[in-house]
Amino acid sequence: MGYRAFGPFTKVTLIHSRVTGIAKECELAKRVKQRERVLDMLRESTGPLDAHHLAATLDLHVTTIRFHLSGLLDEGLVRTQAVPAEKVGRPRMGYIAVKEPSYTDLVALLAARIGGNAAERELKAFEVGDDWAGMLGLPPCSTTDAGALVIESLEQLGFETQSATNAFGTHSITLCTCPLAEIARRNPEVVRGIQRGLIQRVLDDHAAALGASYTVDVLPDLRTGTAWSNWCYARREASPKRQQLAATVESPRAESVHPSGGLPARKIRS
Repeated sequence: MGYRAFGPFTKVTLIHSRVTGIAKECELAKRVKQRERVLDMLRESTGPLDAHHLAATLDLHVTTIRFHLSGLLDEGLVRTQAVPAEKVGRPRMGYIAVKEPSYTDLVALLAARIGGNAAERELKAFEVGDDWAGMLGLPPCSTTDAGALVIESLEQLGFETQSATNAFGTHSITLCTCPLAEIARRNPEVVRGIQRGLIQRVLDDHAAALGASYTVDVLPDLRTGTAWSNWCYARREASPKRQQLAATVESPRAESVHPSGGLPARKIRS
């Protein structure tokens, strides 16, 4: 009805408006990409860079660079720092990226300062993992399978599992991605302790729903060569009567054998 009243002029106006809107969106996307390139270059630099250096390197006009630097300053992503003049004269204005706070770095520094030997550090880290799980307040379990519960809880915290098996009451889970990977590079025993304490707390808190109690061991996966890839075992505890029978035939100093390397590993009980 509107087209009959105004004729083809209305159609042309609508098409022009649509084309103009698309052009604006493209220009905005282009500016965002340019700003990201400026910020990436500043983050990779070991010292302050001025607008002319950024313009020459990124092949952008210096006015465009100054526009993006102004925006980055307003967002708090960069700050200014004087650059010594190459010749006699006033120092040039340089820009450096503001380093984002890394809680991983903070935890790594704390982990490096835990005293004692490796076994003692792992035990202390176990207590930390236990407390951490309590602070997180993970939601109630939606399953009665211990392995599925552990995987579900770990995934909520950024862990990824590669494989999971269950045989004769023992759940075996392989961790392939860990949010504590940077800490594991220098202090793998600390990360194993945190993982064990975390998993043990999750299973203990849901023992009633699972209908059983479990003891957790965490051992390094020697096949991968990475410090954060570990084997996690959740062994179902026997009933009191079976525990008494087992105590009469088993040595109290039994050792668990690592499945990938055949190396004996001390079994740590909480």
